[in-house]
Amino acid sequence: MGSYVYSQEVVRVKGKGYEGYIFPKEHSIWGFPPEKKRYTPSPEEIAQAERILRDSINTDYARSNQEAYRKPPINSRTLSRYMRQYVGYLTDSNEIVIWVNLFRKGSIGNQNPALDIISVQDGGYNFWSIRINITTKELSDMRVNGIS
Repeated sequence: MGSYVYSQEVVRVKGKGYEGYIFPKEHSIWGFPPEKKRYTPSPEEIAQAERILRDSINTDYARSNQEAYRKPPINSRTLSRYMRQYVGYLTDSNEIVIWVNLFRKGSIGNQNPALDIISVQDGGYNFWSIRINITTKELSDMRVNGIS
């Protein structure tokens, strides 16, 4: 069972093997659907997304998105080393998709992950993101930053 506390405009969530911040649909984020398509996921939906991620991270899909590495550094053993930021939105079919921005704990210096989305160029596997459709239980758009 996870816990959460309010922190500024975002909700902090923490569960077994994960912690991060849920950004509300009203929080303007460049590159995401307008607020009318945005969705604020609940802590329970984040827990569901995390289960899907944990159960799917060792699949061919996740490994193929880490081809630059001889041994994929992102796997079920390393997931807990990353802090998360969560942004939800609805598809045209009203499926719930949660975009998860992950960055290795201690890798962002004094930036506050509760204020805005952390965006870093390069940095390798310390920074990556993925979309999780919790309606269909599918992963998509996994992006691992460039090699540092």
